Amino acid sequence: MGILKEEWLASMERELEKKENKRRELSDLSYELIKRCGLLVSNLHRSSELVDQLLGEATSLHSKLVQEVRDWPELNSSDEQSAFSEYAEARCFYALLRQGQLPDPSEFYDEESFALGLADLIGELKRSLVNQVIEGRYDEATKLFAWMQELFDALLRFEYPRSVVRGLKRKLDVDRALLEDARMVLANAKLYYK
Repeated sequence: MGILKEEWLASMERELEKKENKRRELSDLSYELIKRCGLLVSNLHRSSELVDQLLGEATSLHSKLVQEVRDWPELNSSDEQSAFSEYAEARCFYALLRQGQLPDPSEFYDEESFALGLADLIGELKRSLVNQVIEGRYDEATKLFAWMQELFDALLRFEYPRSVVRGLKRKLDVDRALLEDARMVLANAKLYYK
């Protein structure tokens, strides 16, 4: 060989293969966390007995993913960010429905994933609100609406440029429409239940 030594190339190849394998592992772990969070949210809506088990599984996957991303920060991608915000959404939904309060933000990967999770949480609260109205629980639906409004108002403080909180502006635009729709559902339900 000319100007390149085989040992250099072999060393580079080993390091890049190690990164590629880790990248695949992080992607698989992110996918599993997103899937588990989706199951947790679905089961919360149905008041399933599986929610505590699913929360434990999601929390374990989240902890593992956080550690892996901290060990390999150069491989942190949108897959991991999506998984972190999905976990924040599911964990917060669980806490609100079960305990009536949000968990501490320090339980999550970072402020961005927490904020994005809260923005997505508004959609789950609206879905739950509609279910409560259907079941004739107007007072519970009103409480959920108050939480939606409180979250939305608080998140408006964080409408930073896309480079700071990726996707929050778009989520808040969706949330604004969700709030208006939920307001109409409640107004119609109030007329019906009078």
